[in-house]
Amino acid sequence: MGGGGAPKADPNIGIAALKSAEIGEKYLGWMQEQAKVTNEWAAEDRARWSDTFKPLQDSYIADAKAWDTPGRRQSASREAIADVRLQGRVADGSRTRQAMAMGINPNSGRFLASQRDGANDMALAAVGAGNMARDRIEAQGEQKMANAINLGSGLGVNPATSMGLSNSAISAGANGAMSGYGQQGQMLNTQFQQQMQGYQAKQANIGAMFGAAGSVAGMMLSSKDAKTNKKPVKDGMGIEAVRKMPVEEWDYKPGMGDGGHHVGAYAEDFQKATGKGDGKTIDIASYLGTLTKAVQDLDNRMRGKGGRAAA
Repeated sequence: MGGGGAPKADPNIGIAALKSAEIGEKYLGWMQEQAKVTNEWAAEDRARWSDTFKPLQDSYIADAKAWDTPGRRQSASREAIADVRLQGRVADGSRTRQAMAMGINPNSGRFLASQRDGANDMALAAVGAGNMARDRIEAQGEQKMANAINLGSGLGVNPATSMGLSNSAISAGANGAMSGYGQQGQMLNTQFQQQMQGYQAKQANIGAMFGAAGSVAGMMLSSKDAKTNKKPVKDGMGIEAVRKMPVEEWDYKPGMGDGGHHVGAYAEDFQKATGKGDGKTIDIASYLGTLTKAVQDLDNRMRGKGGRAAA
């Protein structure tokens, strides 16, 4: 019925795509070897960081956490104040020697007043030096903590880079292999779909022809014993339906029906006039029955008019 059955894919159409898949597999294998190398790099970098740099980093971080303490600030302040006071005593001794060399009595009121002013200035300087020392310790602590944070943000950079190279390598190889198989599948599927579309179109035409023949053949069974749900048809129904249905000559479009030239009604008009059918096909049994009823209606009217057809 179908003229040789459904088409089969040509085994030679996938040769080019198979070559592409082979190249993809080779590329995948090569990239897997590259991934082994970069994975070894990552392992070496990780071991070096863990064994060498991590202990140094931990020590530095611990030092940064313990740097800015009240005790360290107080100690630095005391040292700064002591340095200022020492410088003050040295400066007092120098001024006293200079005054004596110039004939000024160190015990004079003017000189003593000058000394008191110098002492006040020195006290202020000592306080300032102490504050600056504490601020310096605080600033150093903040800088150390910032450095520690920066260290943390850069942990494992080299291992991550190596792992990234490895992942990229294996991904590229896998994509290459899948691309080859994808091309193969696409080519085979495209051609096979085209073949199937042609086959299905051919089968549809053949099916339509045999369907029509089968429908006609099916009407051969018309025995009362084969039927149920019987009820009379209203008088006048047949002739009224025939009046409403245009009858024309027509040809089937290419690829439709049996392709021949016919005379008949249209399924849309038949459905509208009788309420039967789907508007696309005409049930032959119902069509013949409608025509038979129309003949009966016409015969009844002629009998009722003395042998003349009703106007």
